[in-house]
This record gives sequence, C-alpha cells and structure tokens, in this order.
Amino acid sequence: MARDVFEVFNDLIQLDRDAIAAYDRAIEACEHAHTKERLASFRDDHARHVVDLTAHVTSLGGVAAKTRDLKGKLIEGFTAITSQGDQSALLAMRGNEELTNRQYQAALDESLTTEARAIIERNYADEQRHLAWIKDALSRKVWEQAA
Repeated sequence: MARDVFEVFNDLIQLDRDAIAAYDRAIEACEHAHTKERLASFRDDHARHVVDLTAHVTSLGGVAAKTRDLKGKLIEGFTAITSQGDQSALLAMRGNEELTNRQYQAALDESLTTEARAIIERNYADEQRHLAWIKDALSRKVWEQAA
C-alpha cells in the first residue's frame, strides 16, 4: 500500500531528528578533532534534511513531525552507551547510518512527485556519503592515525 507524502516525509523527519541526537552522543565520545569535525558535518546534514523535509510538508499544507519517537530515543541511548572513544562511536554510527540509508532507499520506492523525489534523492546521497566515510574511517582505523 502506497503511503502519502506526509507520512513518508514525517518518517524521514523523525529519522533525521534521531540521527542528530545520535551524532551528538557520538561526537561527545570522540577524542580526535578530525573525527569530531566529520561527524559534526554529518549531523549538520541531518539538520538540513529536517529543514528541507519540513519545508516541503508545510508547502503542501501538511503538518511536519516535531518530535522524536521511542525508537529514536533508544537509538540515542544505544549510541551513548556504546560510544567510548572514536572507534566505538564510529561503529555505533555505522549502524545508525545503515538504518538511515535503508529508510531513505525505501522512501524512493514510494509513489512521489518529482519535487519530493528530488529532495529524498539529495538527502539519500548525503546518507550514502556518510556511511562510506564511516566505513572507510573504520577500515583505516583513523583513531590510531590521529594518536
């Protein structure tokens, strides 16, 4: 069953709000400036996604999600508990970004207008970039190089 654009976008708004909170916890746990800076830029991308998605919902006369859901609070808590330095913070964020990538990909399977699809594709490209960097940072063990 196809979901309407408000449902699709509001799910993504909540997802991006959850990602912002998770990134805040991961950044707090990191010890190296370069890792913190990259994660902060990814968090800022998620904040931009919330603004862009919200603007589209309201331009269509809908009401954008303003709160996070229980799942997001659990993700934030998991990230805070498991993040004890750069490596564990990156591992936690890899899982979070894998979830985010799956949800953005699934949103593209919905019946959307050209404008709505363009917003989701742009955000999804950011998510793919985040995940690629995190995976690369983990494979290169950036926390050892920064020491």
